[in-house]
Amino acid sequence: MKNFLKSLAYLAVYFIVQLLIQMIFMLWGNLSGIQTENELMQFSINHLFLMTILSNMVTIILLAFFIIKVQKKEFKKVLNFSPVTIKTYILPSISIFLLSFAWAFATYDISFNNAEQIKISVSFYSNIFPSFGIIMMALTLLIAQPVMEEILCRGILLNQLKISMPTWIAILVSSLLFGSIHLMAGGLWLVIGATLMGICFGIVFVKTQSLYAAIIVHAFANLPDFIMPYLPQFNFGARNILACILAIISVIMIIFFCKKETKPL
Repeated sequence: MKNFLKSLAYLAVYFIVQLLIQMIFMLWGNLSGIQTENELMQFSINHLFLMTILSNMVTIILLAFFIIKVQKKEFKKVLNFSPVTIKTYILPSISIFLLSFAWAFATYDISFNNAEQIKISVSFYSNIFPSFGIIMMALTLLIAQPVMEEILCRGILLNQLKISMPTWIAILVSSLLFGSIHLMAGGLWLVIGATLMGICFGIVFVKTQSLYAAIIVHAFANLPDFIMPYLPQFNFGARNILACILAIISVIMIIFFCKKETKPL
């Protein structure tokens, strides 16, 4: 119970940082002359990437300070920053990329909605100078989010929970907590999808004993966000067939990965 409560405290830090960053941006919008709720919402969507990057950076700094200065522990060692061979990354990365795509097709309308918000933010930053939007998107989805969320949810939460409960329960609980941090970003369906992905990230982390591996597969899970806005509109039957095919292939690959031996460098 003690470790579970600690996990909730770490999550609280993340939510507080997110809330403070959003409040700062809302204040910025108001000081810029924006008054209506719709205009403030548009302002937030425009700056989606910058808000996410800043909240992730602040969270990582606070977590690192706590581990290094308060707990007097080595940051990389506590979080299992252990390198593994390049081959170790390939199978889980492809598997989770396919599973993420399958979920995007299964929740097509919702995923397309989230993708449209990302597209708006990309366009906003690209208007500042060409390709800046894609750069900000890559920094957010392929670096800032995977690094921060894996440090928090696998490096800290999963490692904490494993101390007082069986590993498979620790993976499930940490994944549910991981899903909960996505509630504000996309509601219940995103929470369910993130929880499912969190279970996969947890399996990879436990199997490889490497946070690097979890970060890499997390980045691959975010790749469909780069593709979804540019896909044609599929009909209900086609997208569900695609979702089933991709999910089956993904599950087979992740099972095969779990049975393989992984080798540290």
